[in-house]
Amino acid sequence: MSWRLGLVDSAWFGSEWEGPRMFELTKEIGFETIDLFVGYEPADLAPEDRTELRRRIGAAGLEVWALLCTPLGLADFNDSVRRYHIDRVNRVVDLAVDVGAPSVMVCPGEYVFQQELLPVEFEWGRLVDAVREIGMHARDRKAVIAIELLPFQFAFVNSVESMIRLLDAVQVEEVTAAIDISHFWLQRIEPGEIERLAGRIGQVHIADCDGARHGDLPAGMGNTPFVSYLRALEKAGYSGAASVELEFPADPTRMLEWVQAAYSGSVAVLEEAGLRT
Repeated sequence: MSWRLGLVDSAWFGSEWEGPRMFELTKEIGFETIDLFVGYEPADLAPEDRTELRRRIGAAGLEVWALLCTPLGLADFNDSVRRYHIDRVNRVVDLAVDVGAPSVMVCPGEYVFQQELLPVEFEWGRLVDAVREIGMHARDRKAVIAIELLPFQFAFVNSVESMIRLLDAVQVEEVTAAIDISHFWLQRIEPGEIERLAGRIGQVHIADCDGARHGDLPAGMGNTPFVSYLRALEKAGYSGAASVELEFPADPTRMLEWVQAAYSGSVAVLEEAGLRT
């Protein structure tokens, strides 16, 4: 088995390499797939622009593995705000289909007011209903939703237990789990816990950290025990691609060096885990 290695395109944002050239550069470094972070309104991308985006990525020799979005208002207590976030994710799903991506990673956000003002079950219920609606839309478009586990105290999904609770409540097969290995390490979730999500894992991210704070560093710059988590993922039946996520380097002018280091470090841990030849 040989996993493919991808890069989330936001690594290039704010650097001199942002733009059409970043796809070619991603391929030159060695990545096989690319994930697109959708921080804009998908409806603003005209059909001809979507076709051109897919053409540029394909011309670079890359495949789009996933789209990423952060609809932090899926459980918002204001109906109009919540409606916008649900509809926006659905538009991201449509964009994913147009550019040939099989899945969309969704970051569902956190409880507001530190769980001290709104009833916790009220917020949770609104999240469940929103994710179910998104999942049904993804099913209709033959796409998959992957919910990201976040390493923050008030995140809706910050443990395997809460992930399972959400997936079980939504009851849509196309809604799966997205596993960022550094998030599991920050939460000190044992690799063996991943087996509880067997058959329900849609995406995997490789990013490093210092074990105490969220980092999105290149693999090898922190202390995340990647190999044990990667082997647990294989045991849980996951295969396909792992995507490198990098954010906020101290010096944007060194972003190329940062991405190159992330590629080398990620290949090394995948090879050590026996997942890449």
